[in-house]
Amino acid sequence: MNPWQLGASLYTPATRPDLLALGSGRYSSLTSLIYCTEDAVLEADLPLALANLARTLPLLPPPGTGPLRLIRARNPHILAHLLTLDLRGISGFVLPKIHAGNLADYLRALDHSAWPQMPVLLTLETPEALSEAQMTRLRDLILDGGHGPRVAALRIGGNDLMHALGVRRKPGRTLYEGPLERVISMLIGVFKPHGFALSSPVYEVFGDLPTLARELEQDLDYGLCGKTIIHPAQLHTVLDAYRVSESDLLEARAILAPDAPAVFQMNGRMCEPATHTRWASDILSRARLYGVLETQRHEALHF
Repeated sequence: MNPWQLGASLYTPATRPDLLALGSGRYSSLTSLIYCTEDAVLEADLPLALANLARTLPLLPPPGTGPLRLIRARNPHILAHLLTLDLRGISGFVLPKIHAGNLADYLRALDHSAWPQMPVLLTLETPEALSEAQMTRLRDLILDGGHGPRVAALRIGGNDLMHALGVRRKPGRTLYEGPLERVISMLIGVFKPHGFALSSPVYEVFGDLPTLARELEQDLDYGLCGKTIIHPAQLHTVLDAYRVSESDLLEARAILAPDAPAVFQMNGRMCEPATHTRWASDILSRARLYGVLETQRHEALHF
C-alpha cells in the first residue's frame, strides 16, 4: 500500500446502514474509507456494528474497485473477531491508541489469523504519543521485531491528543497554530527518517474549507500524507491540495533521471538528487494519483 493512496480518509461508524454503498463508490472520487468500531460506536452498539460488517463485507467489490477500505478495530479482542470475517474487499486495519505496551497484543491477533500479512495503520493518540522517549521505544519495538513492512502508515490522532492536553481546536486555526505543532514535529523526527509515513488528523470544522486548505498546505510542508475527513464536503479540498504543480513535477522528473547531474538548477532553485529524491518520489506519486495543477497563464493588460 502506497501511503499516498490514502488521500482523503472518510471515517464512518460501522453502525451505518449504508456501508456497502460507501465502500462501493457512492462518492466516486473518495480515495479511502475507514469503517470504525471504536470511538465512533457506543459500547452498547458494538454488536450492531459487528453484525453490520459481517453482512456487508462479503458484498464488497475487490480491492481496486471503489475506495481503499480499512476497518478500525476497537481493541485486540475485536480485531481477532474481525479477522474471522470475509476480508477479501478490505485492504488493511487501523489500530487505535497504539503504544509500546499494547502493540504486541494486536500483532498476535493478526499472526494467529488467516490474514497475517494484512497491512496495518497504527494510530498515535494516547498520552505516550506526547513523549519522544515513548515514541522512540515504539519505533524501536517495530523495527527490532521486523514489523516495519506490515506498517503501512502511522496516523496522528489529533482529537485524542488534544483531549490528553485538555484543550480543543478553535475554528479558523490549523494544527500548526496550537499545541500539537510541537508534537507533530517530534513524531516526524522520530519516525520519518526510518521509513515510516505519517498521516494528518481531521479538521472537525467541516464547514470551514479555507482553513482546511491552509492546513493541508502545512501538512505537505511537514511531509504528512493522507488526511482524515469526517464529512464528504471536505473531500475535494483534500484532493485538490494533493495535486502537484507542473514546475514541481518537472523538477521531480529531472531529479530522478538516471543521468541527472549531482547538482543543477531549475526554476531558480537548486536541485540535488542526493538530498531531494524522497521529495521527488512523493511528487511523482501525488501526480499519478491526484493529477497536475493547470499552469497559470499570464496575459498582458490591455486598456
